[in-house]
Amino acid sequence: MNIRLKNIRELSAADRPREKFMQVGPSGLSNVELMAIILRSGSHAIPLVMICKTLIEHINNNVSTLDSMTVEQIAELKGIGKVKAMELLAAIELGKRSLLQAAPLNLTEDKSVEKLIKPYFRNQKKVEYHLVLINNRKELLASSEIECEEGKLPDLKQIIRLVLESGAAEIMLCRNEIKVPTRYKNEEKAYVIQLDAAASMLKINMRGLLIIP
Repeated sequence: MNIRLKNIRELSAADRPREKFMQVGPSGLSNVELMAIILRSGSHAIPLVMICKTLIEHINNNVSTLDSMTVEQIAELKGIGKVKAMELLAAIELGKRSLLQAAPLNLTEDKSVEKLIKPYFRNQKKVEYHLVLINNRKELLASSEIECEEGKLPDLKQIIRLVLESGAAEIMLCRNEIKVPTRYKNEEKAYVIQLDAAASMLKINMRGLLIIP
């Protein structure tokens, strides 16, 4: 979303959060766009686009951070206030409850992993990685986008930390299918071997790298 625009109406119809939601579903929207749908409107002084982008930057694009914040802490950000802060926390609470009540997602087959992760790949010009964390019953524990600098592979320590924090018994690294240099492919193969070795030392099964078209 372009922060130079004054309001949502200045976006093209295809880029407006609600219209985009109807076309591609919630998984195809960015965190900024999802928040714009929840908050619905900006203030007289600050447009909705700017409010949502400021909030996302404040939490470093990690929505789970909101769950540990109070209404007062969120309301401190310009343009939000207590009412919008409560709306955000209410949406997060509903999401948490839906996960608790939903049947565990079985990821025995790679096709199930592909179906889960594919909607999260948004950039077809940049390499993106997602880590899938699985329990000993082949059920989804969590998935996480792994940020990395362009041309570089993910930080191995970051992945190991996520694995240990989740208590995963099995992991799979996923990448979007885009054209990469041969040198990068070779480095990636060596990286996967290194990750597999690290996982083995922790008695965790590494299912390998899944390239998702």
